[in-house]
Amino acid sequence: MVVPQMSFPPSFGPLGRLSNSLPAIVARLRASACGLAFWTAIALPLGYLPLFILDVGGLSIEMLVGLLVAHVVVLVVGHSYQQ
Repeated sequence: MVVPQMSFPPSFGPLGRLSNSLPAIVARLRASACGLAFWTAIALPLGYLPLFILDVGGLSIEMLVGLLVAHVVVLVVGHSYQQ
């Protein structure tokens, strides 16, 4: 026995309005994340020099690798910004 599923019209209360605008919200959040990653990728290297010169907190190899991995991640995520 197949049970029919009910589908509500898009204007059925707040849930219907939310389901209509959900793709736009997701697209806007994705664009914001790409923009933030892009500008972080640009600004991140500005913090490298003071870390090397001032030796803040005894910069270790693990911290350096972590910074480089973070930089690669934001480069990949922000690559499609404004394309």
